[in-house]
Amino acid sequence: MTEEDRIREIYHRVSEAAEHWPTTTLDYYHGQPFKALIAGMLSAQSREEQTLKAAETLFALADNPEDILKLTDRQILEAVRPATYYESKAKYVREICQRLVEIDGGVVPSELDKLVQYRGVGWKVAVLTRQVAFDIHDDITVDVHVNRISKRLGLVDPSIKQPEKINEALKQVMPREFWARWNSMMVQFGREVCKPTYPQCATCFLRELCPQIGVVQTGPRTFKNAEYK
Repeated sequence: MTEEDRIREIYHRVSEAAEHWPTTTLDYYHGQPFKALIAGMLSAQSREEQTLKAAETLFALADNPEDILKLTDRQILEAVRPATYYESKAKYVREICQRLVEIDGGVVPSELDKLVQYRGVGWKVAVLTRQVAFDIHDDITVDVHVNRISKRLGLVDPSIKQPEKINEALKQVMPREFWARWNSMMVQFGREVCKPTYPQCATCFLRELCPQIGVVQTGPRTFKNAEYK
């Protein structure tokens, strides 16, 4: 099997299994630029369930920048409390909305260099927003799951640390048609099978395709809801 064939087989197996797993939070906001931007910012270093609860609580109060600016600081703070670092993120919510209204006419920009000018929005969140909101897939969103799993699979040199460089390394080996879904699939795969500690290697449907680079100890339990076994 060539390396290209291995990568394609990995992608297709995870893609099929992912159909049986819970969707990612940002998938709820596909084609909705403002919600995708705010939810993406809230997702930084937060678990999926934390992000979704914070985003949905906030959007139940107001779902556009103009109306969010009418909320009190306390209302925003309490709404995003489920997210990690919620005090900072509450401030970012207001600052993002202020910039949107005062500078960008209430319209979320699609350009990467403009998105990273928003408070709390770094490269990863900007790339994720472009993908979810605008279907722009010039890059691969690199979060902790993509970082960890891509290295275990031998797709990226473990010594590469910066998300932007991991993105470039992945783009060199991965067919472009896979870029769009790689992040969301790795989030799902990382939650269900290839966990940070005790990954389920013994029962993983990728076991004969994965060199398990960097894996020290695997988990004893089998995973659920995966088609390949």
